[in-house]
Amino acid sequence: MIYKYMDSKAQEYSPFDPTRAIKIFNLLKPKLILNTYNIHIIGTNGKGSTGRFIAQSIRENKNSVLHFTSPHIFDFRERFYKNDDIISIDELLKAHIFLQQFDFIQEASYFEYATFLALILGQSCDFLVMEAGIGGEYDSTSVINYDITIFTKIGLDHKEMLGDNIEDIALTKIKAAQGEIFTHFQEQNVLSLINNLQQICTQQTQNSNKNSIKNINYLKIDDIENTCIKEYANKYNIPLFLQENLALANIVLKYIGINLLKSKLDIRGRFEILNKNIVIDVGHNEMAALATLKETKQYFNNKEFILIYNSYREKEVEKILNIFANNVKKIIIFVIDNQRIFNIRDIKEILENLHIPYEFFNPNGLKLDELSKNLIKCKNFLDLQDNYLVFGSFSLVENFLLWFKGCYDNVL
Repeated sequence: MIYKYMDSKAQEYSPFDPTRAIKIFNLLKPKLILNTYNIHIIGTNGKGSTGRFIAQSIRENKNSVLHFTSPHIFDFRERFYKNDDIISIDELLKAHIFLQQFDFIQEASYFEYATFLALILGQSCDFLVMEAGIGGEYDSTSVINYDITIFTKIGLDHKEMLGDNIEDIALTKIKAAQGEIFTHFQEQNVLSLINNLQQICTQQTQNSNKNSIKNINYLKIDDIENTCIKEYANKYNIPLFLQENLALANIVLKYIGINLLKSKLDIRGRFEILNKNIVIDVGHNEMAALATLKETKQYFNNKEFILIYNSYREKEVEKILNIFANNVKKIIIFVIDNQRIFNIRDIKEILENLHIPYEFFNPNGLKLDELSKNLIKCKNFLDLQDNYLVFGSFSLVENFLLWFKGCYDNVL
């Protein structure tokens, strides 16, 4: 029931309306009991891992928490991590049935509806950790008041919606700031905007009854060198960019009086070591590609590796592939049956212009003329003596992991 409904939401086109989410929320709010301590995570990269570090820490300290994140890899329920696990289908269905009694909820887009599900699912919790989708100012997660706002790294992404330059993109994100502010390392022009948050947001918070901005807390190098961060990083062998996200989470946790987690990060596709020769990392922009390349080279001791890749259409594929060009033995395009995926003909042209050796792997047998050349015909094509990085969209990670489990389950 819930899955079919969300599929129908995903297939319908809901033009962006900056007023829609708040209108729906104002109608829904009297039906909700929102007494949670609310944490908002906004940025371009690192939102999911930062939020999960915080949520797991909160739970380990005997508090209840809901972490709303997106997108998911396998199951829509992954977007709602409540206490120690993703939400149960029964609890999700109850929240869905509750929402369906209101006619006004039908206007919500896919992400807006997921946000309202999160608010219902988190009502009974002590803490609510909400990850913004695109932007911040008009994001549906911004409809509630927040005690803390966290800015992860802000970079160029979703230019078709947020603007053509880093300043425009950053501005729409930071306008959502409320409460105590914590920020990751930022480019200087982004940092200048954050430094002026009070001036940028004062009138906005007064007009919307949102919580006013308090102090701005900046991540520092010393925070990453903290003993607890290094001990955790050594124990679980996490890369530098995850150590930075952990350190950002830690300064937030210190502020609210919560101890840092001891358990392993419970979220898939964040520089995940599938086995010693295969690393998986979700990434969708140049910033992520640069960080992942640096960590992959270090992990594989500067040996060449094979990149398994695919991406959504709106991403800057040529720039991303150019980052990897001189460090890979070849690139394998993992063909995916998804309308949002980058056109095969265009990606082939990019690879040839960059003079990168490439092959296509077509596990679903899609009939595409562009695949007649350089097509891998062996179903179990991985040579587990080679090194592989699987990097790209959530759809790529999902399809690769499902295929890998079917073909190589005995080596996991």
